[in-house]
Amino acid sequence: MTLPTTSTEPLLSSGEAEALVERVAQLGESGAPLVAGLRAAADEADSWRLARGLRRAAAEVERGRPLADVIARAARRLPPHLSGLIVAAQRTGQLGQVLVEWLENRRAAAIYWRRVIAALTYPAITLVLAVVIYILFALAIVNPIATIVNEFGMDIPINLNVIEWISSTGLGLLAAAAGIAVVLLILLRLIGGRAAWSWMITQLPLVGGTWHWTGVAEMLRSLALLVEHQVPLPEALRLTGAGIQDAYVGQLCRDLAARVEQGTPLFMAIVHQRSLPLSIVPLVRWGQTQGMLADGLKSAAEMLEGRLRIRSTLIVQVVPPLIFIIVGVMILSLVFVVLSLMFNLLQGLS
Repeated sequence: MTLPTTSTEPLLSSGEAEALVERVAQLGESGAPLVAGLRAAADEADSWRLARGLRRAAAEVERGRPLADVIARAARRLPPHLSGLIVAAQRTGQLGQVLVEWLENRRAAAIYWRRVIAALTYPAITLVLAVVIYILFALAIVNPIATIVNEFGMDIPINLNVIEWISSTGLGLLAAAAGIAVVLLILLRLIGGRAAWSWMITQLPLVGGTWHWTGVAEMLRSLALLVEHQVPLPEALRLTGAGIQDAYVGQLCRDLAARVEQGTPLFMAIVHQRSLPLSIVPLVRWGQTQGMLADGLKSAAEMLEGRLRIRSTLIVQVVPPLIFIIVGVMILSLVFVVLSLMFNLLQGLS
């Protein structure tokens, strides 16, 4: 379906390719003059690569190339799922509507994950900087003062002993642990690929569940869209698995496709797999038994998105204050240690 590209074509990022496909689809759906609309969109584009891609699409349409081929050519940086949607849209004659809805589903599924990441980025950076400053402060200030106190034979506070251990033995252990973790992550990525990487993210505390549910919600909506346009269920599952952002959920989709091809109903395949949220099973079962599978999948996606809304709100409201409290405790402990050392040192000198 995707046409060969030449070296002179702009190398679009995934986001730019999505914007290009969305613009072409919207113009095709609206019935507006396509060539003029594409060139006008190129004049308003923020990226020169996107502008060049829009002008190239306009030139291809002007030469008589079918709109579906133009979109497929422009979408070479998007997942294979898009090609399946183009095929489905050609069967129904609703190319623009299907593509616009797919892109909306793709963005809607990630909105809660992005909200969590945006809310945690600043506190996480603050925590990392606080740890670095804590270690440097211990090495450059606390340890020299502690050495002087030891020379005078004075008692050292317990929390100073902890800081001394961190700045000596603990720091070495931390560096070794970080190195081992980096090596393991690289091996995981190289050996297991994107699926293993996505699986690892799902195991993280606090954010792992949000990542997994985001992938499942995107899967459900994408699958519903393909099923709604009469793509056979096993093929729809495989196309969905190839196109969603969460590669681990994509792998689960391919496993579901194999089970469905063997005659297992989709809802039973989900039960047997036990890696997807079992709470979606009743809705999928209702949709499949009533001949309304697309509606059942959409309802399951809406249910998960409601949970994502609650979970992301909870994380955004609770986690950042906890991180700042930890940072505050670290700073206060350093201040207390320095004051204790100075007080003991002054007592020893008096």
